[in-house]
Amino acid sequence: MKKVAIITGGTSGIGLATAKKFLKNGYCVVVASVDSQEKIDAAMKELEALGDVSFSLCNITDRSDCQAAVKLAVEKYGQVDVLANVAGITGKRQSFLEGDLDDTMKVININLMGSLNMALYAAQEMVKRHTGVIINVGSICGLMANSEAIGYHASKGAIKMVTQALAKELTPQGLRVLSVAPGWVDTGLMDQKAIEYGGKLHMKGRVVSPEEIADVIYLMSLDEAKAINGTTVCADDGYTSFKGVNMKPQILAD
Repeated sequence: MKKVAIITGGTSGIGLATAKKFLKNGYCVVVASVDSQEKIDAAMKELEALGDVSFSLCNITDRSDCQAAVKLAVEKYGQVDVLANVAGITGKRQSFLEGDLDDTMKVININLMGSLNMALYAAQEMVKRHTGVIINVGSICGLMANSEAIGYHASKGAIKMVTQALAKELTPQGLRVLSVAPGWVDTGLMDQKAIEYGGKLHMKGRVVSPEEIADVIYLMSLDEAKAINGTTVCADDGYTSFKGVNMKPQILAD
């Protein structure tokens, strides 16, 4: 029987790349997403060419939508093996002193509560079979202060901790829970100036691609990664270790 993955945010950016990765590796995939109809149609056309994929219109802040996405996976494919919580937003890039706490709450609701909503219903199915992997997409902003607004930092810092707490609770039920923290990723929304600046903060001198993050998410789902649990794996090309360091080789004189 084929394994089944649910990918949130699977019609664009990292989510779309992740859905493609799992399909190419023989999974049945449920894409849970909200997007323009044009983007949904274009994404599904690409994905359907790769394998067995279904779409669930899912606003992850709406628990009934999340429950419906999991129900679709179970009714159509019989199980849920992997949940990749990819969907998220950065929110407005503005000073905290500007006082837009409504935007802060929106970011937290989507990034944190949306991930928890999906994790709840997926986990309830996974524990029935005593197996499953939940992969939350965090950020380097959950580990260190960066240039994003306070809501993004708050939500991604919380993802790190709920990943640890969920792993502690769910591991005895046969599940694994972990987080993947990307660095700067070119999702097609960054202008050239941002791409050039972000590239200087990575060891290879370029920003990370959505496909590279998708590769890490897929690797973390494998049985070969079963020793990785309750932790955050940085997919940041060294950003958090060597931030802003010029990585060109240097020869030091004696």
